[in-house]
Amino acid sequence: MKGGMIRLLDIVASLGLVVLGGGLVYVSALETNLADRLYETLGKAPIWGVALGLFLVLAVILRLLAHRKPREKDRYIDFESDGGSVGISTKAIRDFIEQICREFSGVKSVETQLVQEKGALDIHISAKVAAGNRIPELSRELQQRVRESVRESLGVEEIRNITIKVREIVGSSATPAPVD
Repeated sequence: MKGGMIRLLDIVASLGLVVLGGGLVYVSALETNLADRLYETLGKAPIWGVALGLFLVLAVILRLLAHRKPREKDRYIDFESDGGSVGISTKAIRDFIEQICREFSGVKSVETQLVQEKGALDIHISAKVAAGNRIPELSRELQQRVRESVRESLGVEEIRNITIKVREIVGSSATPAPVD
């Protein structure tokens, strides 16, 4: 099944669980006569119990399927070397870049995305940066270090753009605010 269909079924199953749970609470707490008839009906016709059990199991399975991460396909970035063609997985390149970024004390967490177009590589870095850092300087140093390291260590020469997005500034600034 496609991801959208699983999500839709997950929503339906979740709503069903809420209605079923709310109904059982209401019947059990406020309508004891109705609760007795419900339990009696379930006891006489086991098909209703089986149907309810299957619904609950299916709802749990759909919840698990809807929230699992899709498995990333193994993609490779290919480039020519003196001895032939070399391919490096995008996961390996991303891990390498993230390791370089974490060497900077001002970078608290990082995620990378690679885009390969027309033989050139674009690197998008999204980072959380510690407060008190000069972001323009840190960004320039990161871009330079990543570009040099990817070229030297991995042999990827065609790096078009390295984009850095600061998604959050964490911690407190090292300089205290002036007191009036």
